[in-house]
Amino acid sequence: MANVRVQGTNVYAFDGTTITRLSCLTTIDLGSDSTTRIENTCLDEPNTKTYMTGLSDPAQGSLGFNLDTENESHLQLIDWAQAKKDGIDFYMGSSESTDAPTATGGTVTLPATRSWWSFKGGISTPVPTFEADALVGYTVTLERSTTVAFTPKT
Repeated sequence: MANVRVQGTNVYAFDGTTITRLSCLTTIDLGSDSTTRIENTCLDEPNTKTYMTGLSDPAQGSLGFNLDTENESHLQLIDWAQAKKDGIDFYMGSSESTDAPTATGGTVTLPATRSWWSFKGGISTPVPTFEADALVGYTVTLERSTTVAFTPKT
């Protein structure tokens, strides 16, 4: 059995120029996509409505982390969220490997040594939390503009 552990997952963000590893995230919630239903019931149908599948609506999720002011990716996430940055390509690499994606001329190449979940989206609304006997936490809203594509390792 080849189960994949959550621990060891790496998240990368590509803003069109640079790939940034989003290090030390504590939570990742990709949300649940919804799909509309289009009614196609004929008028002569006496008892039951019928539907066909409509458009997919990518979900809203979040990324969470305990603020580390020496962690450049934490500061970058807060900056992107404050600017309501859109058009970011996200790549989540499984724990099967530590190989990182590369970018050449705006094209990202994913290593085949690990499974990947990828999607496009933006982030907004950085919200800090302050609780007794805890670290300062942050949650940024993840606005996916595409569904999540899964690419298994080969």
